[in-house]
Amino acid sequence: MSSTQLPLRSGGMAPATANAVQSPEGQPIEPHYPSWLTEHVFEYRQFIDTLNPFPFDQPSDIRPFLSLHQNDYLRLANYPEVVQARAQANSRPRIESFSSSVFGGASDEHERFTALLRESMQAGDVILTTAGWTANVGLIEAVAPPDRPIYIDVEAHASMNDGIRLSRGRGVIDKHNDPDHLEKRIQIHGSGLVCIDALYSSDGVVPDLARYVEICERYDCTLILDEAHSFGMFGDKGGGLAVDLGLAARVHFRTVSLSKALGGHGGVVAGSKDIIRSLCACMRPVLFSSATSAVLAAGHAKALDIIMREPWRARHCLAMAELLRTRLHEHHIDTAGSASQIISIFFRNEEACRFYQELRDHRILTSVFIYPAVPKGISLVRFSVYAELTERDIHYIADCVIKILRTMKPLEANDQ
Repeated sequence: MSSTQLPLRSGGMAPATANAVQSPEGQPIEPHYPSWLTEHVFEYRQFIDTLNPFPFDQPSDIRPFLSLHQNDYLRLANYPEVVQARAQANSRPRIESFSSSVFGGASDEHERFTALLRESMQAGDVILTTAGWTANVGLIEAVAPPDRPIYIDVEAHASMNDGIRLSRGRGVIDKHNDPDHLEKRIQIHGSGLVCIDALYSSDGVVPDLARYVEICERYDCTLILDEAHSFGMFGDKGGGLAVDLGLAARVHFRTVSLSKALGGHGGVVAGSKDIIRSLCACMRPVLFSSATSAVLAAGHAKALDIIMREPWRARHCLAMAELLRTRLHEHHIDTAGSASQIISIFFRNEEACRFYQELRDHRILTSVFIYPAVPKGISLVRFSVYAELTERDIHYIADCVIKILRTMKPLEANDQ
């Protein structure tokens, strides 16, 4: 039987697109998939089915938990002012064209939001995208000339790797958070793009950005800085790490995910006014995707307004993370160089799954990273500290971690 056909009740054959999508009993009729497809798609499924406990089955009602598995660090997604801003935008008659922002898909709400972004990020101009993922993928694909080396930190976000795959450039991997190794690679392969995170999502490490900027300027390289997890958490008015260090004017491109500190959906590319105008005409995710909703943009603008006028939220969040690190370090628990609201503990193989379950039994939700999010042979549990946590919460979390790890052996930094 052809994989593009389905059997009819009469015994004849019909294209898979026929209207007969239910059995006589009302059950859906599933298409026949070629064996080569199922073998390919379900290869990873066989691996995750062996995991016990299964670490991705988060509860739908997280109210009884300390929810350190979310990226909404400042808890602005459901903040009353943000909810009200979205509701007000939704109550107005829609004048959106539901097309690309290049072809009239932007609204007054988008304009308000981008104006705040330019102020916060100290940027010449910005482009809004549908996700942080498309910001990185579209940018790298657009700016990488054919066969130009694209240097990428081994722990940089997957979207940067996918941008390299889709571009005509040539990917060159350098060691994690090691500018000296990057410099040696550039001396071998020549001038190109340099892709790093401002805050690495796997371990919470912050790079020596000044050193990376200096290397890029010396070797005529273009620096792309992913500020997904640092935007809203660092810098005057939440502008990110580059703003915090006074380097915003020396970083060529910065990308942002709006689903982190801003508690929304979408992405941003920031750069000089002239080059952003050029990118509007060649970034495929911008040209070939409709603009995000004006309702979302209204919420984003209000969330950013709160971040800009209430910097204590980020400061408190970072202080709680520092308190947790201090408690763990007192018991010689390695936090992998974290210097942010992200704190991770590493394990061999898939042992992080057991640690996750033990924490969940204590009403603490975390994130588990296993292959392919991290290399084979290691796993990690990530704590995303958030602004609503109190010192009492942090001491409870630390006490639970310390107690559980008495029966487990996490990896130390030199073992990873």
